[in-house]
Amino acid sequence: MENWNKIAGQKNLTEGPTWIEGRGLLYSECSASLTWLWDYKKKTNEVWRRNTGGSNGMILDVEGKLYACEGEARRVVSYEEGLETELISDSFEGMAFNEPNDLAVHPNKKVIWFSDPNYGGRDLSISHESVYLLIKEPQKWSVQRVTFNTDRPNGVLLSKDLKKLYVANSPHDFENESIRRELRSYDIKPDFTLGDYEVMHDFGPARGVDGMTLDSKGNIVATAGFKKGGPGPMIYYFEPDGRVVKTFEAPEDSPTNCTFGGDNLDT
Repeated sequence: MENWNKIAGQKNLTEGPTWIEGRGLLYSECSASLTWLWDYKKKTNEVWRRNTGGSNGMILDVEGKLYACEGEARRVVSYEEGLETELISDSFEGMAFNEPNDLAVHPNKKVIWFSDPNYGGRDLSISHESVYLLIKEPQKWSVQRVTFNTDRPNGVLLSKDLKKLYVANSPHDFENESIRRELRSYDIKPDFTLGDYEVMHDFGPARGVDGMTLDSKGNIVATAGFKKGGPGPMIYYFEPDGRVVKTFEAPEDSPTNCTFGGDNLDT
């Protein structure tokens, strides 16, 4: 992992890396409202989708359907190439979401969890920053709030055994050293709501986890840290119990997200 190759250099924040088998890497250029495709055979970048509402996190389900959090548009959607954007959900109890950030999809059910922080500190309708549960019903997607103790939840990730939801609780008030950034593990109940959580890793006053993915063994690979303090910008490998087994210095400051790709999903 220490042999870094830069494949793109967009001017704005990039997020949501998602590997498309046989095609390459999709990723969001958030404030430009663009989704890019890096063709791994041609080694070229091209715009895959425009007007994406500040898309951030993206994920494929087992059927190959692509879901995305559109932060600026304040909604969760799905994309299909060449088709109109499909709205999944844009509100809770009649109030527009804050800024949907990242999402996880259950492989066996039409179930989505997503985080809804307010990093901009805007005066919005919803006063809390929570993780939500979306369940596909015959005519619509139902929405439930499933965390009541999160402060700027960011990356969310489903464990390999489907029993835990990993949540990055990552507030950005770095001047307040009493605020902790934590990687949490929440129990998933039979109805897919969340139970108690354990703190897997406490980043203290340093920048916590932004995005994360799983390797084939169920280990968590996460992006965290910055040059301002702490151990610096890093890629972390966590075992499912939270033990740090490896770290790699990231080639850029404040890494946002990661995924595996390539012919064997080993890149």
